[in-house]
Amino acid sequence: MRALSLSVVLSALLALILTPLLRRLALRLGALDPFSARKLALPRPIPRLGGLSVAAAFYLTLALLWLAGSVLTRATLAAETPVLTILLAGLPILAIGALDDLRGLQAPPKLSVEIAVSLGLWWAGLRVEPTLLWGLQAGEAGWLASPLFQQGLSCLLTLAWLVGVMNATNLIDGLDGLASGVALFALSTTAVAAVVRGDLLLALIACALAGAVGGFLYYNRQPASIFLGDAGSLFLGYLLAATAIWSVRKAATAVLLVGPAVALGLPLLDTSLTISRRLLSGRPLMQGDGDHVHHRLRGRFGTRRAVFLLYAVCAVFSGLALLMLLGGRTHSRLGLGLSVVFAGGLGYGLGYLRGGPRGLWQALRRRAKTQALLSAISGASQRAAAAQDLAALAAELAPVGTRLGLALSLQPTTDATTQPDAERYPIGQGQEVLAHLLVTDRQTPPTPDEQALLQLLSDLLAPTVSRLLTARKA
Repeated sequence: MRALSLSVVLSALLALILTPLLRRLALRLGALDPFSARKLALPRPIPRLGGLSVAAAFYLTLALLWLAGSVLTRATLAAETPVLTILLAGLPILAIGALDDLRGLQAPPKLSVEIAVSLGLWWAGLRVEPTLLWGLQAGEAGWLASPLFQQGLSCLLTLAWLVGVMNATNLIDGLDGLASGVALFALSTTAVAAVVRGDLLLALIACALAGAVGGFLYYNRQPASIFLGDAGSLFLGYLLAATAIWSVRKAATAVLLVGPAVALGLPLLDTSLTISRRLLSGRPLMQGDGDHVHHRLRGRFGTRRAVFLLYAVCAVFSGLALLMLLGGRTHSRLGLGLSVVFAGGLGYGLGYLRGGPRGLWQALRRRAKTQALLSAISGASQRAAAAQDLAALAAELAPVGTRLGLALSLQPTTDATTQPDAERYPIGQGQEVLAHLLVTDRQTPPTPDEQALLQLLSDLLAPTVSRLLTARKA
């Protein structure tokens, strides 16, 4: 137990020391949070790459404990365990995330690395076993015990779990301190369950990482002075997913395999609802928007209260996960049932599972209109690239406005004219807002899909607006 306590304290201290240093480095390298019309607040020069300090504190803690002769640490990092494989496989995830923070990458390169690492872990033996998922032993599974079927399904399940959790953690990183707080709750749950079940090897990994995240959270809480970035969110998601697979290696019942997923209930629920809405509405899956769970709560309560409410949600999911992991069969099933009810209640309370304009059913009903609007936006942005002045650029937006039944116009930030009744979507590059896309004459409230597409249009217009404003100044 002394090694566990020391790992928490040491990793937290290292994170507290390293994070300000990483912040200075990120500012020098220009690794700043990129501008997007999806953001409700004006851009702030907040550096990313904070995940590197979390990873450094975590790895250094394990290295220092090993050098100090910690018996538990040496047992954890022994060749007989998959821990070294897990730690080494995290480096490519950290690297691709850092590259995205520095230069900005499209989804395919990141997804390729995530898939390659996941396949590598499966090949190394860290995998989800399908027979346990439906509570069967290999000899009882009948035709399901076919080696080819078992290996193929195991590979798919392992890949879906690892890639899914990595991206769920990345998607939840939308408010100051949210992703790091969510990870801290999940890691604490893992650590408590591991200690109670006597799995001290897993507990050491969870404690060391929890301490690093806790130290980083001091700088990441609102108002954040540094963000995790993709390096941090993908790395944390990877370790949470990989250690979850390892944690159930001794599971005797199928329900225990779901416990780690319940501990990650918030990011998985948010990702499921977000992807479902995009699929039903016909929008591209990789097109970001401002309609995540945390965005809806921020719109109601503000950033600080929204984060604390989501911490409370994480606490409930953690409690239910511990009930599943530490209770008997009856308690485990009860915890699973309550988790499903709680997740459904959240989805209903936030409007996703209701019939209103922000619900999934409405997104499906408006699918044809959303796809037509997406096509109009794509065409307008391509034609706008050839515009020679702002007036010509604004004229290209008329077809989009006609489809929406409203008026669209452009207003540079240097224009002091105010239109208090207009919706405003910022157009900018880097850390500078160049202009606003103004929406007037609206007769009905905007739907989340319309807002997402107008935000997309604003981002697509940014290079052209920048070119025209630069030419006008010259």
